[in-house]
Amino acid sequence: MIKKNILLFVLCWSIQFSFSQSELDSYKYVIVPTSYDFCKEPDQYQLNSLSKFLFEKQGFKVLMSDDAIPQDLINNGCLALYADVIKEPGMFVTKLKIELKDCQKQLVYTSRIGKSREKKYQVAYNIALRQAFESFDTLNYSYNPKISEQKAVSANTEKSTAIAPSVIGVAQSDSKSNGADMDQPLTARKIDVINYELLNSKGEVVFKLIFSGKEEFYMVEGMQATVYKLNDKWVIAKTIADGSLQVQTLNVTF
Repeated sequence: MIKKNILLFVLCWSIQFSFSQSELDSYKYVIVPTSYDFCKEPDQYQLNSLSKFLFEKQGFKVLMSDDAIPQDLINNGCLALYADVIKEPGMFVTKLKIELKDCQKQLVYTSRIGKSREKKYQVAYNIALRQAFESFDTLNYSYNPKISEQKAVSANTEKSTAIAPSVIGVAQSDSKSNGADMDQPLTARKIDVINYELLNSKGEVVFKLIFSGKEEFYMVEGMQATVYKLNDKWVIAKTIADGSLQVQTLNVTF
C-alpha cells in the first residue's frame, strides 16, 4: 500500500511538472509590478528588482509594469505572464510564494513557499523569495513560439465556433468588432478598482477590459486583443487571420 501511494504521488507530480513546463514555455514575457500588495512603497526591500533579476536568471524576458511595451506584446497581450509575490501568514516566519497569471488573470503557476526565520525584513524577504524561486529550477523554461501560436490558433478556433459573428467582425474592414460598430460612442464603466466594461448606447456590454499592470493598457476579455492609448486616442489592436495587425480607433469616454 505504501509503495502504491508513493508511486501515485510521483506520477501526479510528474504530470503536474510536465504540464507546468509546457504551459510556461508558451509565454515570452513576465511583467513584474513596481510594488507588491504587502509592501508600503515601490521596490521595498528590493523585492521587485530582485524578482526581475531572478526571472531573468530563469531565461524569461522581464518587464517592469512601468516599462515601455514591446510591439509584439501590444499585438498580442497574451504573450505575457503577470507576476505577483504573496506573503503567507506565519508566526515568527517570513513566508513568500510566487504566482503567475495570464492575460485573463487566470492562475497559471504557483511556486513553493519560501521561508525564513531571520528577524531583519531585508534579509528575511531576500531569503524567502530566493527559496520560492527554486521552484523554477526544475522547469527548464525556454520560450517556444510554436506552442504560443498553437494556443492562439486553438483559442481563436474555439471562439470562432462559439461566437463566429463576433470574431469575424474584427477581421472585416467595415469597422465592426465583437459585434460592435467601432464608430459608435462607448462609455467606460468600472467593474472594480482597475477593470472596466465598455457599454454601447443601449447599455450593452461590448468589451470587458482587464488592466495589464501598465497604465492605459488593457487586455480584452475573451479576445486576443488589447485596448490602449495611442496619440491621445483609445484604440483596439488585434492580430487578424492573415497575421497582420488591425488597429481601430474607439469612440470611448472614460
